[in-house]
Amino acid sequence: MLPFKTINDEMTDGLVRYVSFTGDDRRFDLAIVKREQQQAKSFVIDLQRSRYTEIHDDELEDSDYFCHFLHLNTYEAEAIHDYLTELLQQPQAT
Repeated sequence: MLPFKTINDEMTDGLVRYVSFTGDDRRFDLAIVKREQQQAKSFVIDLQRSRYTEIHDDELEDSDYFCHFLHLNTYEAEAIHDYLTELLQQPQAT
């Protein structure tokens, strides 16, 4: 057995928000993770395609960002960009 050396192992409190919505061409199922330590950042996971990216809420990247990191076509990336831009500007329910 190879000796593994743990570099980092931490547990943090956070919120996970699951959203599903439809664009023109397909359904999207996303998990949006926010950690207490970094409330201005969101970890976005495309649950159908097992892709993810981290974004800063105040500086939401343009749709090309989602094309690259989530491996989407232009139309799908635009749908996610538009939806998240509106969603992340809303106050979070507790």
